[in-house]
Amino acid sequence: MANTINMKQVQLLRILVKERAIVRLLKTIGNSDYPTRELLNKLGAYGYGHKLLVRSEKIGLVQRRVEKNRVYNKLTVDGKKVVKLAKQIGV
Repeated sequence: MANTINMKQVQLLRILVKERAIVRLLKTIGNSDYPTRELLNKLGAYGYGHKLLVRSEKIGLVQRRVEKNRVYNKLTVDGKKVVKLAKQIGV
Protein backbone atom coordinates (compact mmCIF):
# COMPACT_ATOMS: atom_id res chain seq x y z
CA MET A 1 0.00 0.00 0.00
CA ALA A 2 2.29 2.72 -1.25
CA ASN A 3 -0.40 5.41 -1.45
CA THR A 4 -1.93 5.15 2.00
CA ILE A 5 -2.70 8.45 3.68
CA ASN A 6 -2.35 8.53 7.44
CA MET A 7 -4.52 10.60 9.79
CA LYS A 8 -1.87 13.31 10.18
CA GLN A 9 -1.81 13.91 6.43
CA VAL A 10 -5.61 14.06 6.34
CA GLN A 11 -5.56 16.65 9.12
CA LEU A 12 -2.99 18.75 7.23
CA LEU A 13 -5.07 18.59 4.04
CA ARG A 14 -8.17 19.61 5.99
CA ILE A 15 -6.30 22.68 7.28
CA LEU A 16 -5.38 23.61 3.70
CA VAL A 17 -9.02 23.47 2.64
CA LYS A 18 -10.83 24.93 5.65
CA GLU A 19 -8.27 27.24 7.27
CA ARG A 20 -6.99 29.53 4.53
CA ALA A 21 -6.22 32.26 7.06
CA ILE A 22 -3.97 29.88 9.00
CA VAL A 23 -2.22 28.92 5.75
CA ARG A 24 -1.58 32.62 5.07
CA LEU A 25 -0.21 33.02 8.60
CA LEU A 26 2.09 30.02 8.16
CA LYS A 27 3.35 31.29 4.81
CA THR A 28 4.10 34.67 6.40
CA ILE A 29 6.14 33.04 9.17
CA GLY A 30 8.03 30.87 6.66
CA ASN A 31 11.47 29.91 7.94
CA SER A 32 11.74 32.98 10.17
CA ASP A 33 11.49 33.32 13.93
CA TYR A 34 8.97 36.18 14.16
CA PRO A 35 8.10 38.19 17.26
CA THR A 36 4.30 38.23 17.63
CA ARG A 37 3.91 42.01 17.22
CA GLU A 38 5.94 42.14 14.03
CA LEU A 39 4.06 39.17 12.62
CA LEU A 40 0.63 40.62 13.40
CA ASN A 41 1.75 43.98 12.02
CA LYS A 42 2.83 42.32 8.77
CA LEU A 43 -0.50 40.47 8.56
CA GLY A 44 -2.46 43.61 9.41
CA ALA A 45 -4.74 41.70 11.78
CA TYR A 46 -4.13 42.08 15.50
CA GLY A 47 -7.10 40.47 17.27
CA TYR A 48 -7.95 37.88 14.65
CA GLY A 49 -4.30 37.22 13.87
CA HIS A 50 -3.53 36.49 17.51
CA LYS A 51 -6.44 34.03 17.68
CA LEU A 52 -5.03 32.30 14.60
CA LEU A 53 -1.60 32.07 16.23
CA VAL A 54 -3.02 30.52 19.38
CA ARG A 55 -5.12 28.06 17.36
CA SER A 56 -2.09 27.19 15.20
CA GLU A 57 -0.09 26.46 18.33
CA LYS A 58 -2.85 24.23 19.73
CA ILE A 59 -2.98 22.11 16.57
CA GLY A 60 0.81 21.86 16.43
CA LEU A 61 1.66 24.04 13.45
CA VAL A 62 3.44 26.86 15.29
CA GLN A 63 5.84 26.76 18.21
CA ARG A 64 5.83 29.81 20.48
CA ARG A 65 8.56 30.68 22.95
CA VAL A 66 8.98 33.56 25.37
CA GLU A 67 12.28 35.41 25.47
CA LYS A 68 12.45 38.37 27.84
CA ASN A 69 9.29 40.35 27.04
CA ARG A 70 8.75 38.99 23.51
CA VAL A 71 7.00 35.91 22.19
CA TYR A 72 8.67 34.39 19.14
CA ASN A 73 6.76 32.24 16.66
CA LYS A 74 8.24 29.62 14.38
CA LEU A 75 6.86 26.77 12.30
CA THR A 76 6.92 23.20 13.53
CA VAL A 77 7.61 20.29 11.19
CA ASP A 78 3.86 19.97 10.53
CA GLY A 79 3.59 23.70 9.87
CA LYS A 80 6.35 23.43 7.28
CA LYS A 81 4.52 20.49 5.67
CA VAL A 82 1.35 22.58 5.35
CA VAL A 83 3.29 25.41 3.68
CA LYS A 84 4.98 22.95 1.33
CA LEU A 85 1.63 21.36 0.39
CA ALA A 86 0.08 24.80 -0.12
CA LYS A 87 2.87 25.78 -2.51
CA GLN A 88 2.55 22.51 -4.42
CA ILE A 89 -1.18 22.91 -5.03
CA GLY A 90 -1.07 26.68 -5.49
CA VAL A 91 -2.98 27.84 -2.43
